[in-house]
Amino acid sequence: MPERSQYNFWGALRVFSLAVALISCGLGIRLGWDTANPQYALAVLLLLGGVLAQAGMNLINDTEDLSSTNANRISEAAKERIARNQKLGWVAFALATAIGLYLVSLRGWPLFGIFLISALLALSYNAGPLNFKNNGIAIVQVFLLMGLIMVEASYFTMTGQFSSKVLWLSLPVSLLISLLLLSNEIRDYENDLNDHSHTLSVRIGLSAAQKLYWGIVILALMLTALYAYTGWLHASRLIWLTPALLMLPVLKKHLYLADRHNLTPLSGRFFLIFGVAFLYMLSV
Repeated sequence: MPERSQYNFWGALRVFSLAVALISCGLGIRLGWDTANPQYALAVLLLLGGVLAQAGMNLINDTEDLSSTNANRISEAAKERIARNQKLGWVAFALATAIGLYLVSLRGWPLFGIFLISALLALSYNAGPLNFKNNGIAIVQVFLLMGLIMVEASYFTMTGQFSSKVLWLSLPVSLLISLLLLSNEIRDYENDLNDHSHTLSVRIGLSAAQKLYWGIVILALMLTALYAYTGWLHASRLIWLTPALLMLPVLKKHLYLADRHNLTPLSGRFFLIFGVAFLYMLSV
């Protein structure tokens, strides 16, 4: 019976992906920092809550393998690890919920509504009637949940206000969050195809998924250039994108390899480098 490293705690936690919550929450915090008259404790709670929520989603994600067509190939030891990770995931959710309720007490019912919608989206990733993964639209779910909504919710928590400008500025980061999930689908394309998993990459084919990958990268970079032109980003700081741009040939190489197991961690590294540079370039 094959063992999968992601069934171990650190594998299931997918540490590299936690950069998503850090960058998304960080973007909302950064955009609302001056308006909020710097509130360090609030910023720390937001970051911690975001990371815990994402950690919870990661830890329970492998539970679906127990009901897959290949469940009989999973050893009893691996099943025990999956069950343990699921329990830890719910603990992480509980802690994130406690932080969320405290933030709701500070900002009121609009924030509660955002958290409720976020919870429904999160639980619908691979379950329920929506089942974003099985319907091939998981990249839309993470674009909304971990991108637009998380950034806007963080900004609202800091300021008590909503902002359409914040939504626009969150687009490049949100797109690259979708890119991370797409890289995971492309990496696992053959396995998902054999398992009859209906991910977007399986539905449209590997070649189209690879083209979509580059389309997302190009669109994120084009929006970044546009925001620099409009003054939303410091044009003089575009040089900070150089390390991310230097990674593009490496991403291209691994995108088209027969063995694409390094594509997802490399895409995560690209996202983190881009995200940090993007935060630094903000003109607020």
